[in-house]
Amino acid sequence: MKGNVSILLVILVLLTIVFISNGTGWLIFVEEYEKDPLPSKIAQLPEINLEDVKTYQQYKNFADKMNDLILILNKELGIKIPLLDTTQEAWSEASKKINKYAPLINNYQKLIESAKRFENEKNEENYREFYLKLGQFSLETTIISATVFHTITFNTVGHLYRASGLNIIALKCPTCVSIILSNVYWSLKTILVEESSEIAEGLINDLKIYVNTR
Repeated sequence: MKGNVSILLVILVLLTIVFISNGTGWLIFVEEYEKDPLPSKIAQLPEINLEDVKTYQQYKNFADKMNDLILILNKELGIKIPLLDTTQEAWSEASKKINKYAPLINNYQKLIESAKRFENEKNEENYREFYLKLGQFSLETTIISATVFHTITFNTVGHLYRASGLNIIALKCPTCVSIILSNVYWSLKTILVEESSEIAEGLINDLKIYVNTR
């Protein structure tokens, strides 16, 4: 009996040391955010030195840097964000459906900034902010690929949820998903022309229902 009590006490002490919870639905292993290699890899990426995209060369510069980030996310997280098409034809198609590139560029920059901030000061708040920015970038980019370039179709809402990595974000920060969905909803209304924006809004609304029923 005493042996069992001792074992339970040891387990409780270990749980106290290993887990951190701040009451916000954010529960992390200390070791997880200390050793997560993803922020370091993203922090090394260059910024996009553009305020907007007006020419094909600017578009290719933008898309190449976005794709470098997407490749890292897909490899490290095991997700499937589609790469942006970098052809002249894709640029022509994008010009018809994207109103403003600035919000997309801003999301890329903010994700890199949050990665650098976490690398400089590894704490729970900065880790949470990093994954909030990551979730917004990944979902927004996945939906852009579906509505603008049609490089991917989603047979189910669950497919979109997993392809964009929201399932992983939900495990790391359950309360982050609703914030990401709201931010992306309003962001896409600015980025896309009306017809494409309506398609994107429908996908976001379907995701909200999917998340709320899980």
